[in-house]
Formats: sequence, structure tokens, C-alpha cells
Amino acid sequence: MTKDPGPLVQRLVLGAELKDLREAAGLTSDDVATHFGWYRSKVSKIETGEGKLSDKDIQSLLDLYGAHERSGDQVRRLATEARRKLPAARVTDWAKKYVSLEDSASEIKMFFPDVIPGVLQTFDYARECLTASVMVSSVEVDEIASAREKRSAKLFSSDPPQVWAVMGEEAIQRRVGSPEVHRGQLERIRQLAELDHVTVQLIPTSMGTHPGMGLMFTLLHIDAADATIAYIENLTSSDYFSGAQHVRAYNLVFDRLRVAAMSDRETLRLIDRHIQELGKE
Repeated sequence: MTKDPGPLVQRLVLGAELKDLREAAGLTSDDVATHFGWYRSKVSKIETGEGKLSDKDIQSLLDLYGAHERSGDQVRRLATEARRKLPAARVTDWAKKYVSLEDSASEIKMFFPDVIPGVLQTFDYARECLTASVMVSSVEVDEIASAREKRSAKLFSSDPPQVWAVMGEEAIQRRVGSPEVHRGQLERIRQLAELDHVTVQLIPTSMGTHPGMGLMFTLLHIDAADATIAYIENLTSSDYFSGAQHVRAYNLVFDRLRVAAMSDRETLRLIDRHIQELGKE
């Protein structure tokens, strides 16, 4: 059975389809905005999946672009799919969009300097992190921790995404919970890193400066929409960047971080040493 990509991805695909139709019609974004009396950024938001469209807007665009019947039917179907509402994921409010996009991603690149990324976390490790958070109520901790562990489980599925996780050495050094909890998390990282589609690398603290200082971000590539999105989260909100300039910059930083980091084999040896040390406590 084909996996439901969800309305967020359908919105991205819809935007890409409309962009193709506009370009085929020989029109610029400014041409379209001027024709309809829209503000200039509206067309860009529509084509990057950030803007919402009514049925009337869709038909007006199809008429302007001179779309043939088959293309029109495809766009109208995508517009309907993009307006669907799915059950909310058990995450903080501003991260709900991210979880949906992550679930549809074919490639995930992550840089986390001082903590294990959520999609790689065990239930116990996630619970310790969430208990310390000032943004998560105590009644939500177990449910959100369980949701994180379920996200991790998809990496063992028959159709997993390609994953590159670059972390600062502090992410595995910093003790989270008891020695048993922390060791369990490192063993999970070790297990994931042995999978063909998962690469884990650490940047040693001894390195000093590197291109990712002061940053924490994730790059999601979604094949269905032929789109890459940079996701940046802070304490109370998050930002999504899909523009070519932003994505290019974050990809460049990530590539340089991978070069600066230990190799995947060296990383596993360091994780093994930490696991052995925890086993002695």
C-alpha cells in the first residue's frame, strides 16, 4: 500500500506543479501578482507550499496558465489533498509541521552540537530531556517521549530515509539520566549507525572552531515534492526555509561539518569507549 504523504507534502507538490505551469506559460511571479492584484510574495509562498489557496484561486491560476484538462485535474486533486487535516502529532505545537515533513522525507541531515537528535532518542533518554524542559508539562512527558521513540523505529523499516547525523562530542559526553539510561542511548546510536542508510559522525571538542558553531539545524529532502527544507528550532518557536539561497547555505555548512568530523568508524570507536566506561559504573 502506498504511504499517504500527508497534506503538508501535497502542498509542496502542488506549489511545484503550479510553478511548472507558470514557467511553461512564460510568466514571471511578478506577472501573476500584477494580474491578480496580489502582493508580490504571495506567488512565491504558493509555489513553496507556504500559502493556502481557495478553489477559486486554483481555477484562476489554471485559466491564466492555459493548463490543459489533465494538468488541471491533477492540480485540483492536489489542492483538495493539501487542505486535509490529520491527527496532531504528540510534539510541542511549533514542531507539528516538522514531524509530518520528517515522516515524508527521503533524506535527513542533522547537526546537533550538544544533544542526541529526537529521531534517534530512546524513550528513557527522551523522557529525561523532556522532564528538564520548561516548555513541556509533566503530564505530557511520557506521551511525547513515546512518540520520539516511535519516530526512531521508522529507521528500521523496509523503506527508511537516508540519515546523516553530525553531533558535537558533547552530545554523547553529557550524562542524561542514570548511567543505564545514558548507556542505553549510546547503544541505540551504535545500533543505528550500523545500518547502511544511517551515518553518524562526531566533531571532537578538541577541534576548536568549526562552521556549525552556534547552530542546530535539520535538512529534509522530500522526493515527492523535489524540495529540500531547512528546519531550525529554538525554545518557543521554529523556522522553515525552502528558498534556494537558504538551503544552499545550510547544505554548505553541513558538508563542511562532515569533513571536520571524525569518520564514521572513528565515531563508533569513541562511542564504544563511552559505553564501556558507563558499564563500569
